[in-house]
This record gives sequence, C-alpha cells and structure tokens, in this order.
Amino acid sequence: MKKTGLIALIIGATLCLFSQNVYSAKTEMIDNLTKQNIAQALWLESFNEAFIPADILKKIYSQKNSNEAFATRLGVRLDELSETRISYLKDLRKRYETMKEYADQRSAQQVYANLMFMGPQGVRGYKLLDPDMKFEWPQIDHPQWEYQVGWHFFVGNFTDEDNNHYSVQLMYWQYSLLPPDMAHELGLSDIENQILEMHLAISDPQTDTHYRANTVIVAGTTGLIGFKAKPYEYTMGKNVIRSLDPDGNLFPVELIAKGWDMGKPGNPDIEINIFLYNPTGYFMEGDEGKAPCVDGIGTYYYSAANLKLIDTRESMIMIKGEKIKLIDGNMWYDHQWGTGFMPSGAPQHAVMRAVENITEPPPGGWDWFMMHFYENDAISTEGEVQMGISALHTNDNLSFYWQTGSEAPGIMTTPCSGKYIDANNHAIDIKGTMKVTKWVKNSTSPNPDVYLPTHTWYPAEYTFTIDSDVPEPLKQFTSTPITSNAQTGFFANGLQYAEGGTLLTDTLGNEIGRGFAEATNYANTWENVLKLSGMPVNEKTKEFIGAAKPSIYLKITSMLYVAFHKKELEKIIRESRGL
Repeated sequence: MKKTGLIALIIGATLCLFSQNVYSAKTEMIDNLTKQNIAQALWLESFNEAFIPADILKKIYSQKNSNEAFATRLGVRLDELSETRISYLKDLRKRYETMKEYADQRSAQQVYANLMFMGPQGVRGYKLLDPDMKFEWPQIDHPQWEYQVGWHFFVGNFTDEDNNHYSVQLMYWQYSLLPPDMAHELGLSDIENQILEMHLAISDPQTDTHYRANTVIVAGTTGLIGFKAKPYEYTMGKNVIRSLDPDGNLFPVELIAKGWDMGKPGNPDIEINIFLYNPTGYFMEGDEGKAPCVDGIGTYYYSAANLKLIDTRESMIMIKGEKIKLIDGNMWYDHQWGTGFMPSGAPQHAVMRAVENITEPPPGGWDWFMMHFYENDAISTEGEVQMGISALHTNDNLSFYWQTGSEAPGIMTTPCSGKYIDANNHAIDIKGTMKVTKWVKNSTSPNPDVYLPTHTWYPAEYTFTIDSDVPEPLKQFTSTPITSNAQTGFFANGLQYAEGGTLLTDTLGNEIGRGFAEATNYANTWENVLKLSGMPVNEKTKEFIGAAKPSIYLKITSMLYVAFHKKELEKIIRESRGL
C-alpha cells in the first residue's frame, strides 16, 4: 500500500472513530424515553436522526436540552426554595435536600414529575392571578407562558357517512418548569421553559374500543414547541392547532394530531384532521372567567360550547390506517390556565395561609362534563343547547376514591354546579345533584412500560338532577360512556384520569344528546409519580406523597394569627372571585 493511502486510511479510521464517539456522547445526553417522545411528536414510531430536521436535531443535542442541564436547573430551583422561608407554611427544606440528592441527571419529564412534590411553596415566582383581569381576544387564546400551568382542550362527538359515532379528545397541556424570571436568568426563553404534553384519544363504540395515544411530552428546548400569533399556530412537532384566519383569531381552526396506543397489540395508530368554526362565540366559566381567583391563586377559564364542522373542508379521523370521513358533530373548547392549580399553591397573604393550616383540605379531584343536547320541541325550538357541569371531590366521599378492591363501590352522591348555555349562547349558573350509579374497573394503559395500570374503579354511569331553571327534559337525565371499558389516560407526570364520550338519555331512556365525561383523582398513582421523577420509592420519599400537614405548633399559631387579622381576611374573601 502506498504511504499516502495508508495515511488516508488512518485519518479516515480516526475520523470515523471520532464521529462515533461524538454521536455516542450526543445520544447519551438524552434518555430513551425522551427520544421516544420526540419521535412520536414528529410522527415517527421510533427515534431516527435521518427523519429529523437538522435545525431540530441541533437543538435536541444542545447542552441546553441535555439531562445534565435539566438537573442543574432543578437544583437551582430547589436551592432557591430551601433558602426562602414563607410564613405559615410547613418547612420543607429536608424534602428539597432529599430531592436534590437525586438531581444529578434529569430529563424534562422527570423534572416535571419532581414539581408535583414542591408543596405550596412551588408557586413562588410564577405570575399570580388578578381578580379584575379583563379577557381580550384574540390574545387571550394564546398560551400564557408566565403562569404555572395552562391547557387548550377540545372534546366532541362525530358521525360518519354511515351514521357511526366516534368521540375525539385533543389536549395540549403546558407547564412552566421554572418561574419566568428564574428561567430568563438561566438563559431560557419563555417557550424553552415549557414542557408540553399532548393527549389524543378516539372512542369507537362500534367495536367497543377506546384508543388512547401514548402521552407525548416534549420540552421547549427541543425546538418542537412553537407558537405564532398571526395566523394563530400552536405546534408540537407535527401536531398543530392552526387557525384559518389570517388576522390572529383562533377560529376557524384546524386540528391535526397523531399518536400510537402502545397499550394494545401492534401499537395501533390514531390520527385526526378536523376543521371547525365557532358559530356562537365564547362564554365565561366561573365568575366572569375566574374559576376561582383567591388571593392570587386559581385559574382563568372560558369556553366555546358548540364548534361545528366546516362544510367546505373534509374532516376525518384515522384508526389503524383506516380513514373515516366525518360529516356531522361538534366539539367543545376550553382554555384554562393559572398558578397554584397543580400542585395546590400557597396564597399570597399570611392570613390566608394560616386559614389553610386550620382547615381540613379537600381530597382534590373532580368530575367534569360537557353535554350537547339535540334541538327538539321539548328542549329547545331555537337551536341546540349545552351544559358544562363539574362536581369537586369532597371529604364526605373519600370511600369512593382510590378503590381497587374486588367489589365495585356503591352509589356516590355529591352536589354539582356549572353553566346552562342556551341556543343564543347565553350562559346561566345552574346547580344540582350528581350520582355515580355504576362503576368500571380500569386495567389499561396507553404505554404500560411507563404508566402502570392501576386497576381502579371509575364511574361508568352518572345521573343528574338539576334544580335550576332549565327545560323539563334536562331536569333529570343520565350520562353513560359510549364504550364499556374505562376511557382512561395518564398525564406525563404519572397522574391518571378518565376522559371519553358519553350518551345522554332522559328518564324514559330516550337519547337526548351526546357529551363527554372527565374523572380525576380516582386512582392512587403517587408511587408512579415518584418513579417518573427519577427518585426511588422508599420510606423517605413516600413522605412526599400527600399534603404537607402542619404541626400542632403551626396550627395554634395560625389560629392566633387569624383571630387577630379577621378584617384582612374578610377583605381578601370579599375580593375573591369564583368561590
């Protein structure tokens, strides 16, 4: 061999070895679960560099997106919380120190799960709610990055050309990993500071199947989260909520999403491409959109109740590669965001924090319903009407939550409230009683390797009695899921919920509408949250589960503080909205 040829061979072999080492170093910057999420956000079943745009690949392999960087930023946040004392809150410094022991390498998803254990102090630094905040469109439809959490949520029911029925859920759930100012100090933009998870599901009652896509979660540092105001376009990889209006309004809108149900044989894929317009406009939930807003903590919330298919565009869903054309139906849109919602956060003033120390906290969780009733002589002759109803979990019903025994729970009764929206989009407050009369045991997961099945009993039939002024057929009715299996899914932090289409019937069993039901905190998944956080499940970390209960000393001092600050407390409650 000529000398020059030998040199070229040595150089080539060296460069090849160097490139392999660089590639290995790059791929080790992120874990396999993160790669799976990135791939599915880009509509790839598995991670393959050859199909990822070069500019995105550069961000994926950037130091800013490495597990080391996420761990470092988590450590900075834990140090800040450890060094800050907030009056009338239990001291959680030992917890933060324990969490930091394991914060050497953390993915974005693990950091997100860690945030569930920050306690009430975790709201520190996020934007607080203003009870006088005014809603202005189209800006209010934008993702609100400076708050702790927010979501854009579409659910609805459709029929195809053969009058087959399908229900669809699409949700973008967004969380700010760090308070905005801290994120900026650490070199992150507002979008880079986000994680975004997508929830996609289709129920097919013809085959009695609920398809739930694997929960896909990506960090803003991957470059896969995007938002443009004009025209409105909110992207997660190849999934998009895209407006057809060039002036920045959300509606009319196109919803595009794809995912894989990894809990079924063959990992069947599901996909949606749905075009919607908003014929009746928005309405405010709670008290003029505050639901609630108490001393800086709570959520803003509004909805659009009757989104219709655009006739001139072909809307469709796909199940296992089979295209299904949608010809009729509607969806409900929610936009809700705030601070101190997940986990529950500390109020702004000491007297409110003291009150919480001497008040038994609710268990958390709720049942929520979207209901679309058909136009007929008995209900309405002016058009279709809707209801949005919720029932918060109460301490009186603790025996019905987290149930995994062999026998189904009995009948659960609880107050409910919400809005009745007439054919002219006029919303009025309503109240009533909700009963869970049947239950179903869940044994599924959209990705069993990550989100462990819980084998929990979930509601399988609801009956409602409405005490307010609504049409007679809506005074009492039943909501039943359209599939017999529990329509459950998981948040990327490990918490489980149920969400799926329902059939609405009157007291005679006649179909009067279609809806959606949502049930949260029926399953105890906190050990799974710990696992997803990257911390071990042991006696030390199990102490993180549940509310940080105040000591006897803290309760006594809180009682005294409240007694001497009654006027301040009364003023805060008077200024609160949506209680």
